[in-house]
Amino acid sequence: MKTLLAACAAAMLATPAFAAGWTVDDLGSMSQRADCMARAERTFKSYFDQHGGSGDIGRSEWTIGGYGMRGNVIDALIICPIEAGMVEPFLIVHNSDNNNDARMIVADRVKAIWQAQ
Repeated sequence: MKTLLAACAAAMLATPAFAAGWTVDDLGSMSQRADCMARAERTFKSYFDQHGGSGDIGRSEWTIGGYGMRGNVIDALIICPIEAGMVEPFLIVHNSDNNNDARMIVADRVKAIWQAQ
C-alpha cells in the first residue's frame, strides 16, 4: 500500500498540473488501525482548537479528514492503510489557491500535533 501511495504521489508531483497544491508526509507506523484513527481524530480536533478553522472532521473506514483548515482552501487527510500487517499512516494536505506557504504551515502544524501525542 505504501508503495502504491508513493507511486501515486510521485505521479502527481511529476505532472505540472498537480505539482502545486499537495503535501504528503509519512507519519511512521503503528500496530492497530483503530489507534491510528483515534490519533488522527485527536490531531485534527487539537489543530482546530489551537489554530481555528471550520472544525469540520470527516471519517471513513480508514481515513480522517480535516476540512477548512484555513478558510475553504486547505483540507487535510490522514490515511491509515495497512501494509504487511502494520498501519502506515500518511498525511496529505491540499490547497486550492496558490498559497503554498500556507499549505506547508498547516502540514507542519498537523504533523507536529500528531508527533506530540
